[in-house]
Amino acid sequence: MTHRVDDLTAEHLAEPAAENTVWRLMERLARSIPDAPAIECGKEKLTFRELWDASSDVAARVRSTAFCVPGGLVASLFPRGVPGVVAQLGIWRAGCAYLPLDPSLPDRRIHSILSDAGPQSVLSAPDLSWRVPDRAGTEMSLPGVLNAGAGESGGMDDSLAYVIYTSGSTGTPKGVEVGHRSLVNLLDWHRRSYGTGPGVRVGAVAGLGFDASVWEVWSTLANGATLVLPDGDLDTADVVAIADYLSTGSIEQCFLSTPLAEQFFALDGIPASLKLLTTGGDRLRLYPPADFPAAVFNHYGPTESTVVTTAGGDLRHARRTGLPAIGSPITNAAVRLIDAAGQVISRPGEKGELCVGGDVLAFGYRHDQRMTAQRFVRDADGSMRYRTGDVCQWNDAGELEFIERRDSQISLRGYRVELAEIERAVLDTAGVEQSAATVVPGPDGDQSLLLFYCGEAEEDGVRTALGHRLPAYMVPTEIHHVERIPLNANGKIDRGALPLPASPASPASPASPAPPVASAVRTSRGASCADEGAPGTTADRMAEIWAQYLGHHPGAQDDFFAIGGHSIRAARVTAEVRKQFDVSIPLGAIFSHPVLTDYASRVDDLVREGA
Repeated sequence: MTHRVDDLTAEHLAEPAAENTVWRLMERLARSIPDAPAIECGKEKLTFRELWDASSDVAARVRSTAFCVPGGLVASLFPRGVPGVVAQLGIWRAGCAYLPLDPSLPDRRIHSILSDAGPQSVLSAPDLSWRVPDRAGTEMSLPGVLNAGAGESGGMDDSLAYVIYTSGSTGTPKGVEVGHRSLVNLLDWHRRSYGTGPGVRVGAVAGLGFDASVWEVWSTLANGATLVLPDGDLDTADVVAIADYLSTGSIEQCFLSTPLAEQFFALDGIPASLKLLTTGGDRLRLYPPADFPAAVFNHYGPTESTVVTTAGGDLRHARRTGLPAIGSPITNAAVRLIDAAGQVISRPGEKGELCVGGDVLAFGYRHDQRMTAQRFVRDADGSMRYRTGDVCQWNDAGELEFIERRDSQISLRGYRVELAEIERAVLDTAGVEQSAATVVPGPDGDQSLLLFYCGEAEEDGVRTALGHRLPAYMVPTEIHHVERIPLNANGKIDRGALPLPASPASPASPASPAPPVASAVRTSRGASCADEGAPGTTADRMAEIWAQYLGHHPGAQDDFFAIGGHSIRAARVTAEVRKQFDVSIPLGAIFSHPVLTDYASRVDDLVREGA
């Protein structure tokens, strides 16, 4: 999938897809394969004809409201499930674009997005309508409630497909407007690259407000494959639960955000049905095992370039030098690396800002012409380019390698420091699996550099290793081993949720407890569980399971994460407990009950309840 031209800029061109909107693709499928399965969610199933008919009802009701304007925006507030997909298709068929709202967002965040976007109406599930600000509207029995909004369509372009809100650099969410042409281009490329089509079963676990959910849902349905949605409240941060869902649903293809994919690589039991795993959304720092049973493809792409800009080859067969590359441009995408002087970079190994052009570009930011003009710029030849703010370089194979964000620099004691460089050095340390660095105000008003990591390495060992790799001013003031690196709703590292230690200058908030920071002094191991209970008790069996993954026998009062446990080991322990005790225990149980006897008691409770 490598595409190169003489100056190492790249642009892969192809004929545009025959249909220019997703709903036209769906109309064609409803006629050509009407009885093929389109969506499954537990016992609820729709064929392509049934999906089309259900969306007809939604479209008719949307059009019937006094607020409906062709080309306008309609918000969609649904939990993961069939009604939300039906609503999105119906909104398109009504001549509008959709704005997905994730029900897991706080009310204030939802209201902020609605206030900024100004949708003409909000389509919601009946039990979620209370979360929409009061406004006149018309109720719908299925698939939800239509609450008419006070916003104006503002002369929206007829080709607008959806608006996704992402975190803004100022802390205020910004809406990215994406057109049907670029979306159809993505779906067509996906079909050609991965063979997604009739008879293929595809999973969907991305956050509902994350643009990857647009990719996973519509690259499946618009290509005639079957979308298999989780039934019930699947914990999409639990890779063991995800693996169970993939296995139960006989799912062949699935997307996992980067941190989840890194954990998934380490699972012992990969579902036999899985043939293709796609990932993206953050910097991938691990390769899958060479004998991993499914093909793994890494992707890169800002929301502003319609989810995917570049894609790499199967990582099982990649050269394992450095971190995994982000690949080469997808069909009808153009990428260039630009240096500080605005010149195109032509040689491998030279770093520059990645700029994206071609059919993958979004229209810009909703109601923010100033930001649009800053980030979407015209080249001398008149073509439009999006400035990603990401620093990359070409490698000798003609693939892009992600280096860092341009804006990740901090000022530390008079030096300019890149957090990405520190994190990279930490990941090169044996026994470190994930890391995140941040800065906080120190008690003397200066900046303190903090590092968090998970893995089996000792904190002193990490500090020593960094002292050998980095200048003294780049070695963190504090290094903390944590049970997990927090992720946000989109599966990316949430730096704002890192468990900052309490200090006089920055007291910890009891109202918002963070994952505990493991002490630098490991908990001493006491008597083994075998000494405190009869052989074969749950606690004794649990000690054996923990020992299998920790490498030593734990004491009855030992904390899993204080004696070498971390998220990947927790996932493995959970899988083993489920198998040995035949219980549906969530991954979160070991985080909420990290002491061995407490965890064993929780398992006993579930066994008695017949979970």
